[in-house]
Amino acid sequence: ARSPSSKAPHAAQRLIEEMERLRAEGDPEVRPTTRAWNSVISAWAQWKGEEMAWGRVGSGAERAEACLDIMEELANTTGNEEVRPNSYNYNSVISALANSQDDGAASRAEAILERMENLYRTTLDDKIKPRTATYNAIIDAWAKSGEPDAAARAELLLAHMMDLYETGHNVDAKPNVRSFNSVLNAWAKSGNSIAPEQAGELLTRMEELDASGEWDLSPDATSFATAINVFARSHAFGKAKSSHELFLHMKELYDKSGKAALRPNNVVYNSVMNACAFSVGDLEEQSQALEIANKMLVGLDESPHGKPDQVTYGTYLKVVNNQMPPSEARDQVVHTVFRKCAKDGMVGELVLRQLREMGMEEMYEQLVGQSSWGDFQLSDLPSEWTCNVIEGKRQRRWQFRR
Repeated sequence: ARSPSSKAPHAAQRLIEEMERLRAEGDPEVRPTTRAWNSVISAWAQWKGEEMAWGRVGSGAERAEACLDIMEELANTTGNEEVRPNSYNYNSVISALANSQDDGAASRAEAILERMENLYRTTLDDKIKPRTATYNAIIDAWAKSGEPDAAARAELLLAHMMDLYETGHNVDAKPNVRSFNSVLNAWAKSGNSIAPEQAGELLTRMEELDASGEWDLSPDATSFATAINVFARSHAFGKAKSSHELFLHMKELYDKSGKAALRPNNVVYNSVMNACAFSVGDLEEQSQALEIANKMLVGLDESPHGKPDQVTYGTYLKVVNNQMPPSEARDQVVHTVFRKCAKDGMVGELVLRQLREMGMEEMYEQLVGQSSWGDFQLSDLPSEWTCNVIEGKRQRRWQFRR
């Protein structure tokens, strides 16, 4: 089931069907269980479809979803309760839908939740009781869906979790920090004009609930970085200032509490800088964005919790490109920042891309030693320029560990 082969889920499906055939024929040694079926579900969850001449077809999430129907039908028709889906099976399918790119995946995941809730209300069977992780996976599905009302749907589900816990109908659905962070992420991806206001209210609510003593909902670095990204992706005037104020509030909370989860890391610094890069407005707004970006760059360089990385330098160059008009002063800033970046071993793809986007061919060649249109790899640059670059998901994990 864990094989990367595209044939693996088909093989797993055939195997479970053969097990069921042997059970039906009376073989006492063979009895398919929910655990065996979950291996099949996991295999389908990883399946990306079949490659055809006209493109990729098929949905692993849809096949995983169909396994639930087969399991229920087998339990009902054969009396084998060992194949009746439990919360682990339901959660696996919900996660498959959340991570798929299927149309309507979030709605389908929520329909499975409703199925679980109805079954639990009817049977009070703890084995199919939806818990916090179940709800979080569906909130995540809405955040990833790209649907126009995704953020509102995610927030409604969070309110439902709150109600279930507070009324005692399902105390195992108690929202946690991840629940709130997933809703914040949904607002960050929404493009909705009210997203910054909603993000601010969610952060305030987390702090108030945490202060009550009943909820462990203190916002963490992810909460603040995501809320800052809400501002960065919005068209709100003054978003550089608003993002910086969130950063300062987070830093104040960390200084007071000493909580490691609130430690200002690279992701938070870079998120504020990103808001500065995409600030729009008059000259005063541009100057303010540049000033805040400078504070972030210097602050991170002096911080005991992290150092500027390739994202920091690349984003700062984007700030310079967007907020400073072409001038000798801008050229000097670019030159100084690139030299510092190279000294730190942080010349990554993002840094080079931002340099190219500035359209300064002569300076690019002077700094990099290559034409901006040349076909070269990072490995062609001096190794000391790139020795500390960490790209992709590994980079994000590293940043949050710092």
